[in-house]
Amino acid sequence: MTARIANVSIHARDPLALSRFWAGAMGYPEFTGWPDDEVAELRAAGLTDDDIAARAEAWDGDPAHQRFYFTRYDRERRQRNRMHVDITPFDDRRATRAELEVERDRLVALGASVERELTEPWGPYEEYAIMMRDPEGNEFCLQ
Repeated sequence: MTARIANVSIHARDPLALSRFWAGAMGYPEFTGWPDDEVAELRAAGLTDDDIAARAEAWDGDPAHQRFYFTRYDRERRQRNRMHVDITPFDDRRATRAELEVERDRLVALGASVERELTEPWGPYEEYAIMMRDPEGNEFCLQ
């Protein structure tokens, strides 16, 4: 048996709003709340509506696709991420610079911001990436 990534977990001031950004970024359906039967189980276990609203997800239900999980976290972030998510508009090939610029503009329209653009040689390849931040300031790269 080997491990696999179950979720990309992100602390958020507003889990629902951030889940909607990431759903839009990844092409997933918008999270509209937990299923009624699950909410009933959570309430029966003593959770309040506020407890339940403190979590959200962005996922399309396909086990082959990455699930993003958001948990309310009200404290101020004091340092830059030590780990980040890299996303790409294609599964089967490297995106061109022009394609990345189109995707960058789409993500900005969803609420992301551009931190900086990087061009670095890596052997015979030119690595081009756009460092971005989601609406709550979490870093990610588009490449």
